[in-house]
Amino acid sequence: MPKSPNFDESRMAEAFAAAMAEKKPNLSRIAREFSVSYTTLTSRVKKAKSPITPTKSHKNALQPDQEKALTNWIVKMYSWNLPPTAGLIQAWANRALQRAGHDRQVSKMWAYRFEARLPKHLNLAPVKQKTKELKRIQAEDAGLLQHWYDLLEKQLHDVPARLVYNFDECGFQPGQGRARNVIGVKSSCPDLPEGERGENITAVECIAADGWLMDPLFIFKGSGKNFMEAWYYGSEDLPANTAMSPNGWISDELALAWLSCFIKATATADRLKRGEKRYLIFDGHGAHLTLEFLQRCEDHHIIPFAFLPHSTQLCQPLDGKPFLNYKQQFRMMNNDLAFWGGLPYGKSDFLAIIGPIRKKALTQRIIRESFKDRGIWPVDGSKIVQNLANQLEIPDLIAPDLRSWGSHTPSLSPPPNLSSSSVENSPPKSVEALIKNQAKITKHLEGLSDKMQRNLTRMMAHQRGIAEELAMTQESIRRIREAQMPVRRKYTKRQIKPLSQTGILSTRDANRSIAVRKAEDKAKEERKLVRQFKKVYGYAPAQRSEESIQRSMQAEREGREAGEVFFIDR
Repeated sequence: MPKSPNFDESRMAEAFAAAMAEKKPNLSRIAREFSVSYTTLTSRVKKAKSPITPTKSHKNALQPDQEKALTNWIVKMYSWNLPPTAGLIQAWANRALQRAGHDRQVSKMWAYRFEARLPKHLNLAPVKQKTKELKRIQAEDAGLLQHWYDLLEKQLHDVPARLVYNFDECGFQPGQGRARNVIGVKSSCPDLPEGERGENITAVECIAADGWLMDPLFIFKGSGKNFMEAWYYGSEDLPANTAMSPNGWISDELALAWLSCFIKATATADRLKRGEKRYLIFDGHGAHLTLEFLQRCEDHHIIPFAFLPHSTQLCQPLDGKPFLNYKQQFRMMNNDLAFWGGLPYGKSDFLAIIGPIRKKALTQRIIRESFKDRGIWPVDGSKIVQNLANQLEIPDLIAPDLRSWGSHTPSLSPPPNLSSSSVENSPPKSVEALIKNQAKITKHLEGLSDKMQRNLTRMMAHQRGIAEELAMTQESIRRIREAQMPVRRKYTKRQIKPLSQTGILSTRDANRSIAVRKAEDKAKEERKLVRQFKKVYGYAPAQRSEESIQRSMQAEREGREAGEVFFIDR
């Protein structure tokens, strides 16, 4: 309420001083003497005489270290292009309370009050996240891409070129050629013969902004673990590392193994100095976003930075001149071989011929130009963003290729709680175990100096914050992988015939047919194992009932839950 135009602050100050000078002032008399408002004078006197007693805040349901960990998690999720909702923040706060051993939960409005208390310098506030059709997101306007370049510029500020890396996979098919210009008659020019394309071979390449090139990793398609001797004949200058995977592509395990090679190759004295961090830029492939991969990056001071979805063909250095020149040189070699009547190179010859092609395709000049052309180093995405803004064509809503895309809501079930080991000297494996260990340590701090106690207390608080943040990050990555499971799921090509003459198959009949087929497959597999056992040992194995098998499985589960290495088959 605004002050009256006749309000005089000087008279009010004199009246207040007169009232405070008396032990039991008559406020109505003093207000009349100084011609001031009785209500205003009474309010000021009461505020001055009321004692200021500290009250415990009820809005901070979490401890300071828990709130700090939650704030860091929100910033990390935003940097991953996964801004959390208020409901997700509330769920994470309840998880933090649960890990701390509390039964209570935060209120529905707590997350909104916490958002209002976020540090101002983070520039985080509630915003509305809109939905958009998938194909329109793939053809996004230049604003989002410019924002990604702005984030990259903050990360790479004053970072030398030798610390900026990009890695990706490149596929080769032995025998594959390419069209080319020749001298001849247009109407009767003979086609260039192309060999039968073989299995896909993946090359994992890594380059740096200063032109450095890491040794490659070649992945062959194979279901076994044994490598063929013929792959390593014919040349003394073979690639240093090869691997196998069922589909010839990189897997979670191979990505982790490649990261170990990267850490070793880039830790030399000429590439990494004490206290420096390496910046690894890659696409958002599922094998690159596993918990083990990201945790190893953090352990070795590597900053992972992912491209936006569907933007690697625009922004990734390797997808520019390096891989284009790489594949062109490989296909030109196949053209020359087919032109002179030779047989196409297969898997046995690939390692022997790829070395010279790689040296010719991935030169220092091409690598440095690729980082510059894509605006990665020096960071300048203006050219890419402008070209995207000028060339993008968003399809009309009536276009036949537009369709509605469903969404999958991941399960919100909490992860299994981790229990600490019963051995006192073992490191804590969860936040609960860490808190218990710190409580035991606190009992033995009485004999230490005050300074040492303060330092240990701060160290323990920092450890709790790191543990909370790690638990939140692990849960976030678990949710990401859970949401991506339907995409990774392998669907069977088996068919079910309709059981009725109408051609309609009910779900009940389909499930019954699937159960019968699985039972037949299981019986067939058991008969096969019995024949193999009898062939090796000369007699058939003892038959076990289903009840006995279930008891053994239950005993094994109980033994694992109890932390036992061996269990007794009951």
